Amino acid sequence: MHLYIAILFWLHELGISIWVGSSLLMPLLILPTLPAIDPAGRPKFMEALSKRLAALNMIAIAVVVLTGILQTRAIFGLQYLLGINLLVIKIIVAVLMIANGVYVGLVLARKSVALAPTPGQPPSAEFLKTQRLLVTHSWIQAGLSVIVLFLVGLLTAP
Repeated sequence: MHLYIAILFWLHELGISIWVGSSLLMPLLILPTLPAIDPAGRPKFMEALSKRLAALNMIAIAVVVLTGILQTRAIFGLQYLLGINLLVIKIIVAVLMIANGVYVGLVLARKSVALAPTPGQPPSAEFLKTQRLLVTHSWIQAGLSVIVLFLVGLLTAP
């Protein structure tokens, strides 16, 4: 049983690392370095990055959810899944992260690509608004990631 829980924990942490890592990557690394890319190439880069991250994150999220349920069931029993506690709060924050990530990856990223100005043309007000929303929601995702990690620390502290 210990090996089973250890493997579940490892897979859970791997999924969290990928998901949270990519959530922190966007506002801390990618967005600040975008000015180094030719303005005409930015939308194509962001579209390719968003597609890649979305696919990777969907797998990571599925692993996190499945292993989280299996770990909780193995350690505490199924009835514990429904109790109001830090685990439930963590799950609620994780669901908010999923919703925000879907909005960023499937709505804002696509809208940004569709509104991207052609080379030599100034960006439209709608494009600039979408870019600001991307930055804001990237920071929201990063903040939610930090909250989840804090809750994990509280849950796993001796």
